[in-house]
Amino acid sequence: MEKIKVGIIGSGFIAEYHYYAYKLLPNVEIVGIAASSVEKARSFMKRFDIPGKPYGNYKDLLKMECDAISVCLPNFLHKDVTIDTLNSGSHALVEKPLARNVEEGKEMLDAEKSSNRKIFYCENTMYAPSFSKVKEIVDEGALGKIYMGRGREQHSGPHSEWFYKKDKAGGGALIDLGIHDIACLVWYLGCDVSEVFCQTKTSIPKREKFGKCEVEDNAVGILYFENDAQVVIEESWTAPGGHDMRFELFGTEGQIKAAPTFSNLISVYSEKGYGYAVEKASTTKGWTFPVPEESWSFGYPQEINHFIDCIINNKASLTDGNYGQKILQIVEAMYKSAETKKIEEVS
Repeated sequence: MEKIKVGIIGSGFIAEYHYYAYKLLPNVEIVGIAASSVEKARSFMKRFDIPGKPYGNYKDLLKMECDAISVCLPNFLHKDVTIDTLNSGSHALVEKPLARNVEEGKEMLDAEKSSNRKIFYCENTMYAPSFSKVKEIVDEGALGKIYMGRGREQHSGPHSEWFYKKDKAGGGALIDLGIHDIACLVWYLGCDVSEVFCQTKTSIPKREKFGKCEVEDNAVGILYFENDAQVVIEESWTAPGGHDMRFELFGTEGQIKAAPTFSNLISVYSEKGYGYAVEKASTTKGWTFPVPEESWSFGYPQEINHFIDCIINNKASLTDGNYGQKILQIVEAMYKSAETKKIEEVS
């Protein structure tokens, strides 16, 4: 069996998830890792016992004629690296958000059209087992007509400095966390968002480790869907205790609630603590709610498997570049609303 050759650009938290997902697939060969320095790439490869040559310049990895490249980089690098990847002849698996703004996203989509290669938009929550089940139940009509809902994601804040800088990230909690909620909600309801209202706030303007927070660390918004449903989203970087994400949908025939974190699947009380419970949890003392097989529960292996299947069989992806751009347009309208303090149309 001829293997799909893939490379990973990046050596951080998300790159680890991509590596883990690729390793589960027998028809995939990881041919190289590129990072901002050779030492970072070498350290990543040593940590996971990955054979091959580390690359400090991602363009050297692109010369390896990979079938696909995972772009696991800060937001401000998405556009240029993705365009270079497509032009090199490789498909690009781009982590969320697609870009810092709609204008950058358009440049990426233009490159996709001219390159005859595809952008696969990495929105892992849409592949997570619990959230996929929500979609299945909604599509069966169990809730009737959905008229209201709520999406929420919160933790104590990102683990890299660039997230807190406007020019590098494009925004704060809304573009980092809210983009997940919006992507799932558009998918659940099966229709577009016509208008939005949003308020943002910076509650902790200085982070001890990362300096000034130049972006919002909290956001609350309302999505007004074309089917007249209105859904509230709440995003926060100031909530201690670990990563908390959940959805609630209300329809004329029923309601549904889903939360892969802070659930009662496993509940632990420990006075001395233990190794690891869930992303962003600073301690495991007291009551904790560990997430089993976190990568699987959050949908990363399922997502990567889907993208590889699409490449092999030339199939359309559930989350392509156009979907990523659609969600980015909603986010951009929400930022505009936060500035004007008015309801804004989604272009």
